Amino acid sequence: MERFSILQDKKECYVCKTTKDIHIHETYFGRNRQNSIKDGCCIYLCSRHHNMSNEGVHFNHDLDLKIKKEMEKTWCKYYNKTIDDFRKRYYCNYLD
Repeated sequence: MERFSILQDKKECYVCKTTKDIHIHETYFGRNRQNSIKDGCCIYLCSRHHNMSNEGVHFNHDLDLKIKKEMEKTWCKYYNKTIDDFRKRYYCNYLD
């Protein structure tokens, strides 16, 4: 399944806007990974902001939470759904 982002139009790092060494990160993982891929809940990050430094989303809880919240808001708007719909699909909610 091809990954895409409902949050970004450009393949540039969400954090620093570079277009070099771009990775695609599934915002929701574990049992939610496949839904994240299917729904476009992926985000473009450079290696530094993905998993190659302590600043990366895999190691920086604040950045991870910021992205999850922004993606949840975008998912609700993009799919014309409610936070309850998000909670039913992803078994969690980051905005409450």
